Amino acid sequence: MLKYFISIILIINSLNFYSQEEYNVLDSVPLKTTFGMKIGVDISKQIRMLTEPNYKGLVITGDYRISNRLFIAGEFGNEEKKVTNEVLDFDTDGSFLKLGVNYNVYNNREGLENEIYVGFRYGHSKFNHKLNSYTIYNTDNYWDQNLVNTNNDFNNLTASWFELVLGFNAEVLNNIYMGINLRLNRLLNQESPENFSNLYIPGYYKVFEGNNFGVGISYSIFYQIPIFKKNN
Repeated sequence: MLKYFISIILIINSLNFYSQEEYNVLDSVPLKTTFGMKIGVDISKQIRMLTEPNYKGLVITGDYRISNRLFIAGEFGNEEKKVTNEVLDFDTDGSFLKLGVNYNVYNNREGLENEIYVGFRYGHSKFNHKLNSYTIYNTDNYWDQNLVNTNNDFNNLTASWFELVLGFNAEVLNNIYMGINLRLNRLLNQESPENFSNLYIPGYYKVFEGNNFGVGISYSIFYQIPIFKKNN
């Protein structure tokens, strides 16, 4: 995943350089700030599908500019994941919604509309687990480990969390943006099934026992729908 992260940074920087050169020609022209809605796809999910055959995911993301620096942001997605290890074999699928705001802390040069932002999201997920099998471990060397095949479904589970977001969006072509962000998640509440734990929550990612914090990275591509322009 790191090599994809580095590659996308290099692509954004190179394309952003050309966009800066284009805008430098317009320095003497009065410029306006575009207000509109950006709609895009979190392409980190598609990259993950290439590297993890047991994962499927699609996330639509976007924001709407309400002032020069403030954006309303949201995400909607669905994930399916199969987890198989030496102890458990289970499937998880579900949908999630995230809503929040971004605040752009970057002072752009004239004609540029890039963003270095901080923000937050409130996330809510509804999901299902299917436990296929588990292993009972016995420390007595005279007995083997016991594999128990089962078919337990845990449906209509819910969870909610808070995300602190630090990100970067660059306009690489006219109204086309590429972005990367880093997230720190704090689980607020979860509905756990009986005799099982939520080891993976769609939208939140992995859940660790005794730890309500998690991290994530995503990279997206957006198209901005211009609605109106306002003088700088």
